[in-house]
Amino acid sequence: MKSHQEFSDLIGRVYECALDTSLWTAVLGEITDALGGTMADLIVSHPLERKQVTAAVYNWPEDLAGLVLSNAAINPGLPLGLTVPLCQVFCSTRDLDIEAFHRSRYWQTCYAGRGLYDYIVTPVTRTVTSFATWGVVGSEAKGAYTDDDIELARLLSPHIKRSVEISGVIGRQRVEAGTLRAALGALAAPALIIEPDGTIRYRNEAAEAELATRRIFREHKDRLIAVTPDALKVMAALSSRETRQARKGLDAFVTDGRGRTLHVTWAELDRAGEEVGSPILMLLREPEAALTTPLGTAASLYHLTTAETQVLGQILHGHALAEVAEILGTARSTVKTHLDALYRKTQTRRQAELVSRIMSLASPLTL
Repeated sequence: MKSHQEFSDLIGRVYECALDTSLWTAVLGEITDALGGTMADLIVSHPLERKQVTAAVYNWPEDLAGLVLSNAAINPGLPLGLTVPLCQVFCSTRDLDIEAFHRSRYWQTCYAGRGLYDYIVTPVTRTVTSFATWGVVGSEAKGAYTDDDIELARLLSPHIKRSVEISGVIGRQRVEAGTLRAALGALAAPALIIEPDGTIRYRNEAAEAELATRRIFREHKDRLIAVTPDALKVMAALSSRETRQARKGLDAFVTDGRGRTLHVTWAELDRAGEEVGSPILMLLREPEAALTTPLGTAASLYHLTTAETQVLGQILHGHALAEVAEILGTARSTVKTHLDALYRKTQTRRQAELVSRIMSLASPLTL
């Protein structure tokens, strides 16, 4: 990424993907070039079912998608998606034993022999049943990703997160300018198209109902008016040209006097076409429940390392030590060392007792 303007333009194209998901392939290509990578992906993972769905890919060999999807159950990184914070960049050469990862059954089955090496992957959404990640795979010729590459990925991730969330709310379908209002009209979540000064150009039925409550936002002479201090901050950000140019989009949580909280997401739509009639789309929705699984809870509660989390993830799925070692591409003795650490941290002595202890951490949402 050579300039601030190029970075800003790329972020703008990321937000265009929120309305037209068919653009993701081209945008992933731009991101891949900016990071000096070879191929990129946007993947939705269902860890409780041990499966993945590719939402978009760039420059993937024709057979690779099938291999990745069919081998999701032995992906050493899949359990980590439950524990890595959203928008935190995860890099294979920095956060994994890269040699072991390349020996793993998953890498050998899917990626070996293709001239690939390092992998940047970042979780951007997480719900009670799934999480989405974007990632870029680098070549052996490039080697490990640099600090600058990691920083660029870190800066891009919040914008990719917002774009994915918006397209998910709309329904993960292609929405062209001419059909935007119809798509928003079908949403259960309140949706508005507004000018930076708050002038309302469009509101769906759910937004009409929300504004009628006058708890967080209200309408006055076709203008969106903030009712609470949180809402005032959102409107101040929307009205600031400097903020909009710098951030392109925004996530915020607003709470009314009764303690009810809404998740506010907005993005500029200046490139979506004249039919939109306004530069800003605002969505109001109930915050999604956090994905709380036994593995995720255990990683936080017992302060597990990345390697311990990987081993525990495989044990929870019934794999014996020798098979865990093969899946992770490491020695059986190494797996035993991590298992001993798990016993020590969880105050258990046997695998059955360990599994029972971890599964007891399941929240009602995962049962």
